[in-house]
Amino acid sequence: MTARNKLKAFTDKLKTVKHIELILLLAAICIGVLVFLAVGEREEKSQTPVFSATQGESEEERLEYLLESIDGVGDCSVMITYGEDEKAEGVVVAASGAGDMKIKLKIIEVIRTLLDVDGGKIKVYKTN
Repeated sequence: MTARNKLKAFTDKLKTVKHIELILLLAAICIGVLVFLAVGEREEKSQTPVFSATQGESEEERLEYLLESIDGVGDCSVMITYGEDEKAEGVVVAASGAGDMKIKLKIIEVIRTLLDVDGGKIKVYKTN
């Protein structure tokens, strides 16, 4: 039996399967989802962390590095005050992009997330 005959026999068998179009469609969707997930995992693994602790860096320096990596923030300086339990109580940020309200809100959101500081205790100012 030649390859052409084998292929014809195989396609004839497929034609006898009920709902073959639906089965092939589901198979294609499953393959697409698997490829999408595999590509997404590869992209996540290739990204380098922006906010990594390096020995000798203060929390302010690490926060400055992170904030400066956010689009629109620009150069910034950070000062954090701590309570007796060494928990951050207040944060002041001076950033060149803080004149834009969207950037200011991004800065506040980052600080609230990382340091668990109440939004009212975070002050953000534009540098000149």
